[in-house]
Amino acid sequence: MAETARPKAKRAGITLRLLAACYDSALLVGIGFIAFIPISIVEQLIGTTTPDWAKQLLFMAVAFGYFAGFWFKTGATTGMRPWKLRVAMVNTGDPVTLVAATVRFFALMVIWLALGMTLLYLFGHYTDHPLFIIAAALPAVSLLCMMLTPNRQALHDLVSGTGVYHIEG
Repeated sequence: MAETARPKAKRAGITLRLLAACYDSALLVGIGFIAFIPISIVEQLIGTTTPDWAKQLLFMAVAFGYFAGFWFKTGATTGMRPWKLRVAMVNTGDPVTLVAATVRFFALMVIWLALGMTLLYLFGHYTDHPLFIIAAALPAVSLLCMMLTPNRQALHDLVSGTGVYHIEG
């Protein structure tokens, strides 16, 4: 069986990665709404409410399925495809393993949670809160890693051994 040649790629820059993240975030909100339709229907029929922790767990499961599933299966989420971005193992260029996709997802969620907390503190004028510095530092460190590491790896890429590449052509 003949090996297929890998496409030529270069390391993806911060702008394309942020555009893809915005696209994926918008899609995830829509997918989340669809996932919650059956829960809303059941709540209306039974006349009860689902605990918040169960809703949050469902949303995390949907997000995990979206991100880790796409990274593992195709190397790119729907938001990454218009800009020809792919996630691959940084040392070999091989497709992302399920373990690496899982580690990447949970590290990314921690960074996004910290970013969300930072924005809440900023908009709520709670910048004197002790957690503000910690929450603000994590996304900042991740962006610095993306700008300063040779493979342009964000913090979640460093932790998972992955990198994001722009496919040429």
